[in-house]
Parts: sequence; structure tokens; C-alpha cells
Amino acid sequence: MNKLLVYTCFYWPITSSTLNFQGLTNVLISNSLSQKLAYFNVLLILVGIFIVKKEPINFSKTNKIWLIFYIIYYCFALLASGILGFNSSILATSVAPIYFIGFYFLLSDPDQLKPFFKILTVLFVIASIFTIYFFKINFDIDNYGILGRELDRAGGLYGDANNAALVSIIAYILFDKFYNPSTILFRTCKIIILLIIFYSLFLTFSTTGLFVFTIIFFISNYKYFTGFRLVILGILIALFYVGIFSIKSQTKDLDLSPHQIHKIDNVINLLTFNLDKVDNSGRGELMENILPYLYENPFIGNGVDFSVVMRGHNTYIGVWADAGIFTFLFFIFMLCFYFLKAFSLDPEYRYFVMSVLIVLYIFMFSLQTVINQPNLIVIIVLVGYMIDYNKSGKLKIF
Repeated sequence: MNKLLVYTCFYWPITSSTLNFQGLTNVLISNSLSQKLAYFNVLLILVGIFIVKKEPINFSKTNKIWLIFYIIYYCFALLASGILGFNSSILATSVAPIYFIGFYFLLSDPDQLKPFFKILTVLFVIASIFTIYFFKINFDIDNYGILGRELDRAGGLYGDANNAALVSIIAYILFDKFYNPSTILFRTCKIIILLIIFYSLFLTFSTTGLFVFTIIFFISNYKYFTGFRLVILGILIALFYVGIFSIKSQTKDLDLSPHQIHKIDNVINLLTFNLDKVDNSGRGELMENILPYLYENPFIGNGVDFSVVMRGHNTYIGVWADAGIFTFLFFIFMLCFYFLKAFSLDPEYRYFVMSVLIVLYIFMFSLQTVINQPNLIVIIVLVGYMIDYNKSGKLKIF
């Protein structure tokens, strides 16, 4: 497979998506140019699919279930759009499926799995670093530039704190597996980079993000918690909660804005299971706005991307609102299918895949765009091929 064509047709578009060149172009140059860039990237993916088709293909059986989901989703959602008259940009909503299909073809070549993993890791780490940089210079994509005030939360390259938090956690998981040095010096360098990534997460003050990270941290370090180390784990958890209560008693003395203090208290309430005091940042009200439409058309839904337009901020409810209850049930089945398949992997890969899936699945409760973002949907493709290549003995990534 020609490397130049592969990098041009696949790795340039995923670089553009992960680093949000479209959003930056919209802010710094013009909206029309940013739209042309998006269409150009989609065109490159389609050309890449045509090129890859000429090579021997060994498609992932696991990922085929996601293709079935797309067929079911668009059948019901397009039917609902036709009946109810809801209009949406079909081209815009097809971007993520095109990326999925493109990388479904690309990664059918086992030799592409490792370079894809490396490139994706570097891109996510760079994105997390930009989260810190934009926060320090008070740059906000949603407000088209540098603000005259300090930001309360880091929105990073995506202009949204929860999206930035999700990317930082994925960057942490990827880099933790990507770089495994043998010397103390380079181990120290790895720890420093992981701390930088965690700092980018902290700056988002994302309740969901910080809560999910605590889960992922223990899962990704599973090998350290066996035998006597389980006792150490218990001690660490106790110390962790002592630290939480210490922070809670001192948040008012920190050099933070009232909004930042509120977000930290929110995370502490979640970690200490004071769920009645957890603020959902208005997502409850957004859910209440979309639920009447869900009840009105529960079987066929309301149309393609209806939930995005209504800003439901929940992927699960969004699938139901868009394409009806049958699509929703298949979606839940599919997510469970991927998670159960992860248990068939060797431990080295199993906990990596489980970590990635847990992050995506939990963030689906607070974000409506998880399955609509190209840089996230290609991770699902990676997971599917990891599951299949593990069975054939071809899985060699880290």
C-alpha cells in the first residue's frame, strides 16, 4: 500500500479532525474556507477507500455490527424526517460514518494498525497540550478568539470543556500504552508527560472527566493491584478520600474563581457519593426539553440529527429521539457486544480496550456528539480490529 497515498487520504483527515483545523480555520480565517476543508477531508477519505479496495481485504467481523447500526439508524431517521418534515444536513451527518468506513477499510491491513495507533496517540497528546495553552492565553473557539477575561474552564481545541476532558483522558490511556521506557530517566519523562495530560484534564473542571479518570487510573494500573498490593490499594483509596476531604475544606482559600470552586466541590460530591448535591450543569433541563419529542414519536424517532439540533447532550437518548426505540435497543446491544468482546483479549490489551470503552460509554451520558466526532469514531474501529486480530494472533501494537 502506497504510504504517501495512505498518509494523504487517511492520516491528514484524522489529523485535521483531532486538532480541529476546521474550527480554527473558522475562527482565524473564514467560515467558507473551514467548510471547504471539511468537504475536502471527506473527499480524501472516499478516495482512500477506493485505493484500499484494490488491496487484499480482511474486514473486521466485530466492526460489521456498527455498520448494521448505521443502516438501521438512517432507515428509521430518514423515514422520520420524511414523515415529520424535519430538515437536517445529510452531508454533515454522514461525516462520521464516512470516517468509520474509511478506517474500516484501512485497518483491514494488519500492518496499518501500529502506525495508526502511534499517530492517533501523538495527535491526542498534542490536543491535550493545546487545552493548556489556550487556557493560559484565554483563547476560546466558541467566542472566536482571545477574551479580555480569564477563562473559568478550559475548552481546548473544541471550545467545550467536556469534549476537551474526554480527549485528555483518551490521550492519557493511549500514551500510557504507547511509551514504555526501560530506564529511570525516560520513565520519569513519561510520568511528566502523563502529569501534563492530567493537568489539561484538571483545567477543564469537568465533573464527568475527573470522575471517569479516577476509574480509568485504577483499571489501567491493574497489574499493580494483585496479592499484597491489594492491601496497598486499600490504603491508597483511604488516603485518596482523606485528600478529597482536605481539598474540600480548603477550596475557598485557593486562587480560584467561584465557578471553579463550584466545579471542584461538584466532583468531590460525586466521588463521595453525595449525588443529591451534584449539579448536572443544566443537562436535566435539556433532557426535559427533548423528552416530549421522544414520547411523541417513540418508534420511528424525529429525524437525522434531531437531538443535536435540540441539544439533548445525551448520546443514548439522542439515538432514540433521532431514530426510535428499535435503533436505541440495537445501539445498547452493540455497545454491550463490544464490551463483552473485550474480555476475550489478552490482559495487556483487555484493560486498554475496557478503559477506552468505559470512557466513551460514560461520556455518552453527558455529550451528544461522541459518535458524531471522526476522531472518536475511529477509536471504535481500532477496538474492533484489536478484538479480531487478537484471535488470529496478528495483534501487535504495543
